[in-house]
Amino acid sequence: MNPSQRARRMVGYLPPLLQSGGRIHRLFDAIAQELGVMEGGLTRLMRSRWYSLAKGFQADASLATKAGSELGRMGALFGLQPGPDEADAYFRRRLASLVELHRTGLGSAPALLRLVSLVYRAEQPPELSWDGDTAVGRFIVPEPPDATGVPGRRSITVELHDNPSTPAMARFQRIPADQRLLTLNQGLDPAFPEVTLTAPADADIRVPILHHHDSGLDVLFLGSVPRGKTLTLRHQRVPLIDGNPAPEPVLLAHPARFDDNPQPLRFDTDAARFSVFDRDQGLPELAPGENHWSHGTLSKQDLENYLPSGRNPELEEDRLKALELALEPRQSPPIDIQFRWTEVTPATFSLRIPVDYIPPQAASLPDLVRELTSALNYGRASGVRARIEFMLTMPREVFEVSESPANVALSTRYAEPSGVNDSPISDTLTSFGPAIDFEEQLPEPEDRLSWSGYFDTTRFNTSRFDK
Repeated sequence: MNPSQRARRMVGYLPPLLQSGGRIHRLFDAIAQELGVMEGGLTRLMRSRWYSLAKGFQADASLATKAGSELGRMGALFGLQPGPDEADAYFRRRLASLVELHRTGLGSAPALLRLVSLVYRAEQPPELSWDGDTAVGRFIVPEPPDATGVPGRRSITVELHDNPSTPAMARFQRIPADQRLLTLNQGLDPAFPEVTLTAPADADIRVPILHHHDSGLDVLFLGSVPRGKTLTLRHQRVPLIDGNPAPEPVLLAHPARFDDNPQPLRFDTDAARFSVFDRDQGLPELAPGENHWSHGTLSKQDLENYLPSGRNPELEEDRLKALELALEPRQSPPIDIQFRWTEVTPATFSLRIPVDYIPPQAASLPDLVRELTSALNYGRASGVRARIEFMLTMPREVFEVSESPANVALSTRYAEPSGVNDSPISDTLTSFGPAIDFEEQLPEPEDRLSWSGYFDTTRFNTSRFDK
């Protein structure tokens, strides 16, 4: 209703005698004009405060035009900027979702995955599920239309993991024997290291020993590392020399006291055990914080103190071989030592995204990473770090075992991945064939089960079972 229509309606409410006055018409014209100005101001106020009423923009408009529109200026209040080729309808949805997240909290896994789905321009909020401590979000994103003009759709899976594991390493070169080495575990939990000892090019390492000062434990390798070779010690796993399994055992020992003096001691008895051994190839734990190590070799006398004759019958053969390798006095050349472990990173969460998909609005993978990092850092507490990792979704593998009295068959196949549209990388991974089968046939057993004895006072001595 324009001002003239509003003025005529107000005049029509007056008695007929007053409707013919000229001044009364001018009065109501002025009132109608002021009411029109007030209505326009109220409309502008509503458009500037309600995202559904704000004036939008065209999808192909420039970024400056989008940012200068009423809807763009409203989004700037929350740190949102319209993206290239983004329509105002989806920008309104992004703005409403962000305001809702402010009400429910930005630090939860559903809120973070919702922010990620907005970066990907998902068609709906992500479906959240949990795989252990990992939050898994699945949502549908649009894809460019095909040759026939039909727009595509694709399912995206992202993972959010709190306190992820981070590889850590400490390397020392040409370290002489008995020198203290410092490793720093900056994680939240203890960790088991993987230790590599590399012999120099001019000497062998005979019966090496690694001492963990914080726990007092010794790691003994009852063998020799040839010159230039590398010994790898792994927790509860077979030791390796240049990648090949070593037959010699690894012992975890806790020495009590060693003394070559002839005077009688409290431990100088036949039943005394100077060390407590563990043969499960174990290694000392890396406690959170500082850990101190030192290395060396064992002489014949030291080895006799660790492994007295007759105390460990199961180690007697390995003990004799080690005594042939040990030298008297000992020789401990400088070696290279490297510690590797995995530590639980505090105050950190990681987002794992598929590396084979980039949304249309992102020019490249680095642009997508920058946009996701900005979304994850929105509202983060100080000191909490966000980390983005890449993942490649592999086809699901199906493993089947069938067994019968005369047959055992094993089969392994790659099943087609579920989803709206399979990715090109998934097609490539399954292009080598529909399945890989492994079958093993066992011959029919020829032995028969039989025994003789008493059962309920009845003697059985000819019982035979075919199966």
